[in-house]
Amino acid sequence: MLELLFLLLPVAAAYGWFMGYRSVKKQQEDVNNKFSRDYMTGVNFLLSNQHNKAVDLFLNILQQQEKDEDLDNQSLFEAELTLGNLFRSRGEVDKAIRIHQRLDRSENYSFEQKLLTKQQLAKDFISVGFYDRAENLYILLVDEPEFAENALQQLAFIYQKTKDWQKAINVAEKLAILHPQTENISLAHYYCELALQHLEKDNEQSIKLLQQALKVAPNCARASMLLGEIAMVNLDYVQAIQYLQDVLTQNPAYISEVISPLEYLYQELQQQENFELFLIRAQQIQQNSAIELALVDLIEKQEGAQAAQVKLYQQLKMNPSPVLFQRFIQYQMGQTQEEKSQHSLLLLQNMVEEYIKRECAYRCTQCGYETHKLSWCCPSCQQWESIKPVCALTRPTL
Repeated sequence: MLELLFLLLPVAAAYGWFMGYRSVKKQQEDVNNKFSRDYMTGVNFLLSNQHNKAVDLFLNILQQQEKDEDLDNQSLFEAELTLGNLFRSRGEVDKAIRIHQRLDRSENYSFEQKLLTKQQLAKDFISVGFYDRAENLYILLVDEPEFAENALQQLAFIYQKTKDWQKAINVAEKLAILHPQTENISLAHYYCELALQHLEKDNEQSIKLLQQALKVAPNCARASMLLGEIAMVNLDYVQAIQYLQDVLTQNPAYISEVISPLEYLYQELQQQENFELFLIRAQQIQQNSAIELALVDLIEKQEGAQAAQVKLYQQLKMNPSPVLFQRFIQYQMGQTQEEKSQHSLLLLQNMVEEYIKRECAYRCTQCGYETHKLSWCCPSCQQWESIKPVCALTRPTL
């Protein structure tokens, strides 16, 4: 009997160890399952824009973990990383930075986890304008295949904000290698910005940069407009006309920006008939009140006010716009002798003028940002060439 008892002792010990192991494992699974449920609840709060509830929930998760010390490193890492991101989204960037810096310094996490932490820490720094610190982190991430593209995009954003156009060009060229495309609008505008910096000191360098802009984005109207301005300064009017006319085929929405300089150039070369042909061709391509008004002015010079008014009336019926209506009122005032009618037309003209003054001349087609001055990069959504002249967009009828 005693011998049998000794034989059963190892079995009992093994069974006890096995049951203990199962109990610990089950407890760990229960903890992890509870964490997963709470974690998903927090994510749902986040997706439904209930940031305060999400932050409170994740704080409770971390506090419980610190108390019980029973979550694995991966779960803890995910929770802390998410909590830091939530703090950043809520505007408490100092807390987000402290959390992400602690993760980055911790010896408990893998190299891949540290890379993800650096990415989020860089976002923290960008959100408060610490671009130099964010830049250093993204430069480290450029060499990591999984993070390279995002890091290059963020570096381009940083250099764009800090107006370091040469660095922006270098980064954009690397991105172009990753994703080749026929029209690299951002890179073209980086070349244009750098050309403007060289304009006063070195015209030849500016011309080379603008030609490079057209090489990477053949439809970059801005580059052609700048080349046209340089040619005008150099009194090369024929070349200037060619550059400015290219805008019509590159991006007709910007044709209103080159009508005045083209009119001047054609007058200097005594080629007003060619200017009229250009306006007619432009009108066929782009419905634009600036083009229509220029045609009316030209007809008035050539044939008189009566012919110009007839043309204006036809254009107003096909394409009503406030600026055309304002000109029509002016013609009516010139023909009306009755004092009462003059007073009524003057009142109507003042109303239209006030409406035009309140309306912005340019609007972003991406986010709706409005401005009175052309900006090639939208200050709101940071998109290049998204701001267009309102006269080239759909206009409300009066």
